[in-house]
Amino acid sequence: MKIKKERVVLTIILLGIIMTSFSAALTTMSYRKLQADTVVHAGVLNTTSAVKKLNYSLSFGKPIDKFYGLKEVLEGINRLSYDINGVEIRDSEGNSIEMVGDISKNVRRTNPDEEYIIEQDGIYAFVGFDAGEIILKLDKGVVDVATKAYMSYIFRISTYIMLGVVLAAFAVCYIKGGEEISVKRMRVSSIIILVLSQLALGGLSMQRVDEAFSESMDKIAVMTAFSIQNDINEVIAKGVAFDEITGIEEYMTDIAADIPEIQEIRYVTGNDVSSEAMSTQSMEVDGESDPIEINCFYSLDLINRKRVNNALDVLILILITIFMSMEAIKFLTNHIEYKDSRADNKVYIPGFRLFIFVEGIAFALDSGFFSVFSNKMFDASKLPESLSFLGGMPNTMYSVSVLIGLFGCGALINRFGMKKTLTAGIVSGVVGYILCATAPNLAVLIFARFIFGFCDGIIINAVRLFAASQEDKAMHTRLLVEYMAAINLGVSCGVVIGGLIADATTYPAVFMVGAFIGILCVFLIYFAGFPEKQEKKKNLSFRIAMRELRFPQVRIFMFFAVIPLYMASLFVEYTFPLFGDEMRFSNSMVSGFLMINFMIIAYLTDPISDWVIKNISTRQSMLMYMVMQTVSIGLFVWTSSIWAAILALVLTSIWDCFGMVVIDSALDHVPGTVTEQSTLIQMVFGKIAMVIGPVAITSRLSGGAARATGVIVQALAIGTVVYGISVLYYSGRYKKLRKKVGK
Repeated sequence: MKIKKERVVLTIILLGIIMTSFSAALTTMSYRKLQADTVVHAGVLNTTSAVKKLNYSLSFGKPIDKFYGLKEVLEGINRLSYDINGVEIRDSEGNSIEMVGDISKNVRRTNPDEEYIIEQDGIYAFVGFDAGEIILKLDKGVVDVATKAYMSYIFRISTYIMLGVVLAAFAVCYIKGGEEISVKRMRVSSIIILVLSQLALGGLSMQRVDEAFSESMDKIAVMTAFSIQNDINEVIAKGVAFDEITGIEEYMTDIAADIPEIQEIRYVTGNDVSSEAMSTQSMEVDGESDPIEINCFYSLDLINRKRVNNALDVLILILITIFMSMEAIKFLTNHIEYKDSRADNKVYIPGFRLFIFVEGIAFALDSGFFSVFSNKMFDASKLPESLSFLGGMPNTMYSVSVLIGLFGCGALINRFGMKKTLTAGIVSGVVGYILCATAPNLAVLIFARFIFGFCDGIIINAVRLFAASQEDKAMHTRLLVEYMAAINLGVSCGVVIGGLIADATTYPAVFMVGAFIGILCVFLIYFAGFPEKQEKKKNLSFRIAMRELRFPQVRIFMFFAVIPLYMASLFVEYTFPLFGDEMRFSNSMVSGFLMINFMIIAYLTDPISDWVIKNISTRQSMLMYMVMQTVSIGLFVWTSSIWAAILALVLTSIWDCFGMVVIDSALDHVPGTVTEQSTLIQMVFGKIAMVIGPVAITSRLSGGAARATGVIVQALAIGTVVYGISVLYYSGRYKKLRKKVGK
């Protein structure tokens, strides 16, 4: 098929504008987060001495509300920086004890690990001490000014990049003669132009972010010196001359120990050689005619790690834009090819893929942090540690509703049709997201997650049943391939975008964005062209499907293979985010690692599963799958290291490329079983595993995420042994039976 050159140029330009704007918005949110972190970290430095004084005095048993001179301490903090607009102190119960400055708004953090909250009137930072917390109200103007400057910079370079896109589009379309070009040429040219433009934008963004990070380090050094200067002048004000003060070197060592970015602080000496890893600061000490100079030596390990993290954050955002660009191009070119052959009451492949892709984005936004958010909500409830399993209840109730949705989606499709059934699933997801965003406590969050679970329970299972109902095997395969590719690409984009929004704003904001995209999915259902009824005349019955359990091989497979393997899938979306939170990874960084999982499955499932199916028997593949999962996750549990966790994430993704394909046909060799029925039972047992898994993991979470993951390894190990023995036993029986029949 040929397309007019003018339409191709216009399409490339429009896609370039949309994707460049989207990429610029993502990187701007990331940059704003970096600036807010800088303001908060610099502001918190001003409380270092006050926290030491409070903890020292309270160690003698004095209650915080009886602390003499508390207001003077807060006023001293308030004077330290022009960025500080107000200071408040609260006790361990959250009651306000004292406040100074403009901090009239009652802002409270929803969980103990929340560093700060951005409000319209400022940034509220939280600093804990032994008997409560200090709340700083910081000026947001610095962040706003820096963000506006970055937006101006991004607008300029985006304009230059778009000019390059326009020139490249004209060059590609008009270098050769003719009025039209092929769809294939359009697809390849568009992908190359947009990918190169996004890489250029990413490189320039990365450079600006690195410059901002260097400036943030200098600001921390300035605030550190100012804090030391203030403490020294407080001592001098009490009548002690500067040259009579002892222990200043030890004091500066203690200060450096409380500041991760600073490795060492000492007086300037002639032996110090100026470098990027050192900042020289002058202090105006009362009574001294000349400034006192100190050197703040930065922590190179932390600097390098943060620079790598910043670079990865930008790179991940650009990759997400590239993937979305490629998906948009694929949709447009497929739409051009298929639009003339579109038929009523028949699924439209380009629309089907677009719906699945957008749905994957919408309802995966919270995948990278929800387990963390759920456990933080539990911490905020101040329930006893013996009830820690409640932290996993939102995930458990989500899995319960998914299971209910699995049982009910077949009946819904038979009675109302695919369009109405999918619409009901989307609506439950939107309502669940809104309830999650407004949940005031853990109980409401559990209920919200239960409502949200019907979304996946209906949509995912309805699509799989719809594909299984196709009498045309080619269409059945095509739908599954398009589904696996689109859902994994959508989820990979959604999980990163959600993580970034959570870092830049709040968790509730992510849920509201998801609800908005979910509403868009309702319209895409109709564009996908789902028919009203299933193709098969005979409805799928759960009652009939349950008869498959009369076979002992089926029971062994369900209890000792399906349940452990589905529990193992929780490592990616449940325990890895928890481990990332323990390691102080940002939400966007955790989401970036999870993106690796989805990308591997999206792009490698076809070649890996094809090779395995052709060269290894189903039972051997299943056994190999279980062994590899046990070893990969077991390595993480044994070492509890970051690299083992990342390696396990990658390896489990590779094994899933063939494991989650052969698992549907693992019982084909059992005489009397029906693949469609056994697949339905497998889906049920898989959801049961997803119900019990979060509770089993969370109940062991006090020992750390790695130790909690040990329950998965135990289930896999037991399942592997039992399933392996059953494979050997029944293989032997079948051989004897064949010999007997042969005789």
